[in-house]
Amino acid sequence: MEDDILSEVIEVEKELQRCLELERGKARERLEKIRIEAEQELASSEQEIQKSLRTSYEKTLEEARSKAASMVHDAEAKADQLAKLEDGRLINSIMKQLNGILPG
Repeated sequence: MEDDILSEVIEVEKELQRCLELERGKARERLEKIRIEAEQELASSEQEIQKSLRTSYEKTLEEARSKAASMVHDAEAKADQLAKLEDGRLINSIMKQLNGILPG
């Protein structure tokens, strides 16, 4: 009788060990699935950030080019105006600009 009880206890313990190993396996699978999903989400987020960065860079570059072109155009227009001035008027214009820049 004691042998039967001992055998039954051992069988129950073995069954518990099998169940425990099965649950550990399921837990490992769930963790692996979660890890893969997290890596995919991270990769997707990284791609979105890189795309946003590229778009922002291109927009900023285009704005800078436009502003530079506008500044060059304005400078050329001012140079044309100055080239058309008579020497006396040009000197007066330069003196006014210098008076605004120089102290006292």
